[in-house]
Amino acid sequence: MELFKIGFVTVRLIDLMDIAIVTFLFYKLYENLRGRTAIRVISMILALFILSKAVALLEFRLLSSIMGEVIGLGAIAVVVIFAPEIRGFLATFTSNPILDRLLRQSASGSRVERTIREVVEALKSLRATGNGALIVITGNNPLEEIQQTGDRIDSNILSRMIFTIFQKESPLHDGAMILHEHRISSVRAILPISKSDRLDPELGLRHRSALGMSEESDALILVASEERREVSLALRGELRRNVDYQEVEEALNKHFNQVP
Repeated sequence: MELFKIGFVTVRLIDLMDIAIVTFLFYKLYENLRGRTAIRVISMILALFILSKAVALLEFRLLSSIMGEVIGLGAIAVVVIFAPEIRGFLATFTSNPILDRLLRQSASGSRVERTIREVVEALKSLRATGNGALIVITGNNPLEEIQQTGDRIDSNILSRMIFTIFQKESPLHDGAMILHEHRISSVRAILPISKSDRLDPELGLRHRSALGMSEESDALILVASEERREVSLALRGELRRNVDYQEVEEALNKHFNQVP
Protein backbone atom coordinates (compact mmCIF):
# COMPACT_ATOMS: atom_id res chain seq x y z
CA MET A 1 0.00 0.00 0.00
CA GLU A 2 1.45 3.34 -1.12
CA LEU A 3 1.69 5.94 1.67
CA PHE A 4 3.48 8.92 0.12
CA LYS A 5 6.20 9.98 -2.33
CA ILE A 6 9.50 11.77 -1.80
CA GLY A 7 10.41 13.07 -5.22
CA PHE A 8 10.45 10.03 -7.49
CA VAL A 9 10.71 7.58 -4.54
CA THR A 10 7.47 5.87 -3.51
CA VAL A 11 7.22 4.94 0.18
CA ARG A 12 4.97 1.98 1.03
CA LEU A 13 3.84 0.55 4.37
CA ILE A 14 5.98 -2.54 3.77
CA ASP A 15 9.02 -0.28 3.30
CA LEU A 16 8.48 1.32 6.71
CA MET A 17 8.12 -2.11 8.32
CA ASP A 18 11.29 -3.24 6.58
CA ILE A 19 13.23 -0.21 7.84
CA ALA A 20 11.86 -0.64 11.38
CA ILE A 21 12.91 -4.30 11.56
CA VAL A 22 16.39 -3.63 10.20
CA THR A 23 16.83 -0.67 12.59
CA PHE A 24 15.80 -2.82 15.54
CA LEU A 25 18.22 -5.59 14.56
CA PHE A 26 21.11 -3.16 14.15
CA TYR A 27 20.28 -1.51 17.48
CA LYS A 28 20.34 -4.86 19.26
CA LEU A 29 23.58 -5.75 17.54
CA TYR A 30 25.16 -2.44 18.54
CA GLU A 31 23.86 -2.77 22.10
CA ASN A 32 25.56 -6.15 22.52
CA LEU A 33 28.81 -5.41 20.66
CA ARG A 34 29.59 -1.75 21.32
CA GLY A 35 32.99 -1.07 22.81
CA ARG A 36 34.34 -4.36 21.52
CA THR A 37 36.61 -5.27 18.61
CA ALA A 38 33.66 -7.15 17.12
CA ILE A 39 31.83 -3.92 16.26
CA ARG A 40 34.72 -2.81 14.07
CA VAL A 41 34.69 -6.14 12.26
CA ILE A 42 30.92 -5.92 11.74
CA SER A 43 31.35 -2.38 10.40
CA MET A 44 33.93 -3.59 7.91
CA ILE A 45 31.61 -6.40 6.75
CA LEU A 46 28.77 -3.91 6.28
CA ALA A 47 31.05 -1.60 4.33
CA LEU A 48 32.06 -4.48 2.05
CA PHE A 49 28.40 -5.42 1.61
CA ILE A 50 27.47 -1.86 0.57
CA LEU A 51 30.46 -1.75 -1.77
CA SER A 52 29.44 -5.08 -3.32
CA LYS A 53 25.96 -3.70 -4.03
CA ALA A 54 27.49 -0.67 -5.71
CA VAL A 55 29.71 -2.93 -7.81
CA ALA A 56 26.69 -5.02 -8.80
CA LEU A 57 24.77 -1.90 -9.87
CA LEU A 58 27.73 -0.87 -12.02
CA GLU A 59 27.75 -4.40 -13.49
CA PHE A 60 31.38 -5.12 -12.68
CA ARG A 61 30.85 -8.88 -12.95
CA LEU A 62 34.31 -10.14 -12.09
CA LEU A 63 34.80 -7.76 -9.17
CA SER A 64 31.26 -8.49 -7.96
CA SER A 65 31.95 -12.24 -7.97
CA ILE A 66 35.22 -11.82 -6.07
CA MET A 67 33.62 -9.56 -3.43
CA GLY A 68 30.77 -12.05 -2.98
CA GLU A 69 33.27 -14.78 -2.12
CA VAL A 70 35.19 -12.47 0.22
CA ILE A 71 32.02 -11.51 2.09
CA GLY A 72 30.99 -15.17 2.39
CA LEU A 73 34.35 -16.18 3.89
CA GLY A 74 34.36 -13.12 6.14
CA ALA A 75 30.94 -13.98 7.50
CA ILE A 76 32.09 -17.51 8.35
CA ALA A 77 35.21 -16.13 10.06
CA VAL A 78 33.08 -13.75 12.15
CA VAL A 79 30.79 -16.60 13.26
CA VAL A 80 33.77 -18.75 14.32
CA ILE A 81 35.81 -16.03 16.03
CA PHE A 82 32.97 -14.17 17.74
CA ALA A 83 30.72 -17.11 18.67
CA PRO A 84 30.28 -15.98 22.34
CA GLU A 85 29.22 -12.47 21.29
CA ILE A 86 26.82 -13.87 18.72
CA ARG A 87 25.28 -16.22 21.31
CA GLY A 88 24.81 -13.27 23.66
CA PHE A 89 23.15 -11.28 20.89
CA LEU A 90 20.79 -14.12 20.00
CA ALA A 91 19.94 -14.73 23.65
CA THR A 92 19.06 -11.06 24.13
CA PHE A 93 17.13 -10.89 20.90
CA THR A 94 15.12 -14.05 21.54
CA SER A 95 14.40 -13.43 25.23
CA ASN A 96 10.70 -12.91 25.81
CA PRO A 97 9.41 -12.11 29.33
CA ILE A 98 5.95 -13.45 28.54
CA LEU A 99 7.33 -16.67 27.06
CA ASP A 100 9.76 -17.06 29.97
CA ARG A 101 6.88 -16.67 32.42
CA LEU A 102 4.79 -19.25 30.57
CA LEU A 103 7.71 -21.70 30.59
CA ARG A 104 8.21 -21.18 34.34
CA GLN A 105 4.51 -21.73 34.97
CA SER A 106 4.62 -24.87 32.85
CA ALA A 107 7.60 -26.18 34.81
CA SER A 108 5.88 -25.32 38.09
CA GLY A 109 2.73 -27.06 36.92
CA SER A 110 4.73 -30.19 36.10
CA ARG A 111 6.27 -30.22 39.59
CA VAL A 112 2.84 -29.87 41.19
CA GLU A 113 1.41 -32.73 39.14
CA ARG A 114 4.39 -34.94 39.94
CA THR A 115 4.21 -34.19 43.68
CA ILE A 116 0.47 -34.90 43.83
CA ARG A 117 0.88 -38.14 41.88
CA GLU A 118 3.70 -39.42 44.09
CA VAL A 119 1.96 -38.50 47.37
CA VAL A 120 -1.33 -40.12 46.34
CA GLU A 121 0.44 -43.28 45.16
CA ALA A 122 2.27 -43.47 48.49
CA LEU A 123 -1.00 -43.11 50.42
CA LYS A 124 -2.56 -45.91 48.40
CA SER A 125 0.35 -48.26 49.18
CA LEU A 126 0.40 -47.31 52.86
CA ARG A 127 -3.34 -47.80 53.19
CA ALA A 128 -3.22 -51.17 51.43
CA THR A 129 -0.52 -52.49 53.78
CA GLY A 130 -1.92 -50.96 56.98
CA ASN A 131 0.99 -48.61 57.63
CA GLY A 132 0.42 -45.24 59.28
CA ALA A 133 1.85 -41.96 58.04
CA LEU A 134 1.90 -38.27 58.90
CA ILE A 135 2.81 -35.96 56.02
CA VAL A 136 3.02 -32.16 56.25
CA ILE A 137 2.98 -30.08 53.07
CA THR A 138 4.20 -26.58 53.89
CA GLY A 139 2.40 -23.44 52.75
CA ASN A 140 3.85 -19.94 52.79
CA ASN A 141 5.52 -20.73 56.14
CA PRO A 142 8.50 -23.07 55.60
CA LEU A 143 8.15 -24.37 59.21
CA GLU A 144 11.89 -24.20 59.83
CA GLU A 145 11.51 -24.72 63.59
CA ILE A 146 9.41 -27.83 63.02
CA GLN A 147 11.85 -29.18 60.44
CA GLN A 148 14.72 -28.78 62.87
CA THR A 149 13.02 -31.10 65.39
CA GLY A 150 13.51 -34.00 62.98
CA ASP A 151 16.20 -35.36 60.70
CA ARG A 152 16.92 -32.98 57.82
CA ILE A 153 17.15 -34.59 54.39
CA ASP A 154 16.84 -33.31 50.86
CA SER A 155 15.20 -35.81 48.57
CA ASN A 156 12.93 -35.99 45.58
CA ILE A 157 9.32 -36.77 46.42
CA LEU A 158 8.91 -40.39 45.35
CA SER A 159 6.06 -42.68 46.36
CA ARG A 160 8.42 -45.58 47.10
CA MET A 161 10.56 -43.30 49.28
CA ILE A 162 7.55 -42.18 51.33
CA PHE A 163 6.29 -45.77 51.58
CA THR A 164 9.69 -47.07 52.74
CA ILE A 165 10.17 -44.36 55.38
CA PHE A 166 6.80 -45.09 57.00
CA GLN A 167 7.34 -48.84 57.32
CA LYS A 168 7.14 -49.97 60.95
CA GLU A 169 10.65 -51.41 60.68
CA SER A 170 12.10 -48.10 59.51
CA PRO A 171 13.92 -46.03 62.16
CA LEU A 172 12.45 -42.92 60.50
CA HIS A 173 8.76 -43.86 60.62
CA ASP A 174 7.92 -42.06 63.89
CA GLY A 175 6.92 -38.42 63.71
CA ALA A 176 6.05 -36.38 60.63
CA MET A 177 7.52 -36.07 57.17
CA ILE A 178 7.81 -32.46 55.94
CA LEU A 179 7.44 -31.71 52.23
CA HIS A 180 8.73 -28.25 51.34
CA GLU A 181 9.07 -26.77 47.83
CA HIS A 182 8.36 -30.17 46.27
CA ARG A 183 11.14 -31.90 48.20
CA ILE A 184 11.21 -34.20 51.22
CA SER A 185 13.03 -31.85 53.58
CA SER A 186 12.66 -33.48 57.00
CA VAL A 187 11.50 -36.72 58.65
CA ARG A 188 10.77 -37.68 62.28
CA ALA A 189 9.64 -34.11 62.90
CA ILE A 190 7.67 -33.34 66.06
CA LEU A 191 4.39 -31.46 65.60
CA PRO A 192 2.37 -29.48 68.14
CA ILE A 193 -0.54 -31.47 69.59
CA SER A 194 -4.06 -30.09 69.45
CA LYS A 195 -5.90 -29.68 72.73
CA SER A 196 -9.29 -29.55 71.04
CA ASP A 197 -12.03 -31.48 72.85
CA ARG A 198 -13.93 -31.89 69.57
CA LEU A 199 -11.73 -34.75 68.38
CA ASP A 200 -13.06 -38.28 68.53
CA PRO A 201 -11.44 -39.99 71.57
CA GLU A 202 -10.53 -42.97 69.40
CA LEU A 203 -8.14 -40.86 67.34
CA GLY A 204 -4.50 -41.18 68.24
CA LEU A 205 -1.41 -38.98 68.37
CA ARG A 206 -1.02 -38.67 64.60
CA HIS A 207 -4.45 -37.09 64.16
CA ARG A 208 -4.01 -34.78 67.14
CA SER A 209 -0.62 -33.71 65.79
CA ALA A 210 -2.07 -33.11 62.34
CA LEU A 211 -4.85 -30.94 63.75
CA GLY A 212 -2.41 -29.10 66.02
CA MET A 213 -0.13 -28.30 63.09
CA SER A 214 -3.08 -27.05 61.03
CA GLU A 215 -4.16 -24.80 63.89
CA GLU A 216 -0.78 -23.09 64.06
CA SER A 217 0.19 -22.84 60.37
CA ASP A 218 -1.12 -22.74 56.82
CA ALA A 219 0.25 -26.22 56.11
CA LEU A 220 -1.80 -29.08 54.70
CA ILE A 221 -1.42 -32.30 56.68
CA LEU A 222 -2.27 -35.82 55.53
CA VAL A 223 -2.74 -38.74 57.92
CA ALA A 224 -2.84 -42.44 57.03
CA SER A 225 -4.41 -44.47 59.83
CA GLU A 226 -3.01 -47.89 60.71
CA GLU A 227 -6.09 -49.29 62.47
CA ARG A 228 -8.90 -47.99 60.26
CA ARG A 229 -6.86 -47.80 57.03
CA GLU A 230 -8.37 -44.44 56.19
CA VAL A 231 -6.87 -41.17 55.05
CA SER A 232 -7.59 -37.92 56.88
CA LEU A 233 -6.80 -34.34 55.94
CA ALA A 234 -6.13 -31.40 58.27
CA LEU A 235 -6.20 -27.79 57.13
CA ARG A 236 -6.86 -24.47 58.90
CA GLY A 237 -7.87 -26.09 62.15
CA GLU A 238 -10.29 -28.56 60.56
CA LEU A 239 -9.89 -32.33 60.32
CA ARG A 240 -11.66 -34.21 57.54
CA ARG A 241 -11.72 -37.95 58.07
CA ASN A 242 -11.92 -40.82 55.61
CA VAL A 243 -11.38 -38.69 52.49
CA ASP A 244 -11.00 -40.37 49.10
CA TYR A 245 -8.06 -39.88 46.78
CA GLN A 246 -9.95 -37.46 44.55
CA GLU A 247 -10.48 -35.19 47.57
CA VAL A 248 -6.78 -35.46 48.41
CA GLU A 249 -5.80 -34.45 44.88
CA GLU A 250 -8.20 -31.50 44.89
CA ALA A 251 -6.95 -30.31 48.29
CA LEU A 252 -3.31 -30.56 47.18
CA ASN A 253 -4.02 -28.73 43.92
CA LYS A 254 -5.79 -25.92 45.74
CA HIS A 255 -3.04 -25.77 48.37
CA PHE A 256 -0.22 -25.48 45.80
CA ASN A 257 -2.13 -22.82 43.82
CA GLN A 258 -2.22 -20.65 46.94
CA VAL A 259 1.53 -20.91 47.52
CA PRO A 260 3.62 -18.55 45.29
